[in-house]
Amino acid sequence: MKKTIVILAVVGMVGCSSMAELRSGKPEATFYSNKNIDEVSECILSGWQENSVRYGDVFIQPYKGGKTVYTPNSTEVSDVVNVDGKTQISFYHQSGIFSYRINSRLDAIKRCI
Repeated sequence: MKKTIVILAVVGMVGCSSMAELRSGKPEATFYSNKNIDEVSECILSGWQENSVRYGDVFIQPYKGGKTVYTPNSTEVSDVVNVDGKTQISFYHQSGIFSYRINSRLDAIKRCI
């Protein structure tokens, strides 16, 4: 029984990435907006929360003078920061996520820019 629990725990952790690991790679998508960081990040948070029942909770936290909108276990992460006077949105996600879920997140971001 103990071996089964250990194996399940290891398998469950294989697909998980930290925010730092996701950010070390190239973003899935990058967008720019003339809107301010708070407006864009709150809009993304709200858009992602529309699917909370389906995909789980969504959170927001400060990040390098901007904001990060993210889901538990950093399944999806959007960094919203200022770059050269524009608001830049960088979207990352873990591998193995269904494309319809990724597209749902990207559609919410596009509505906010």
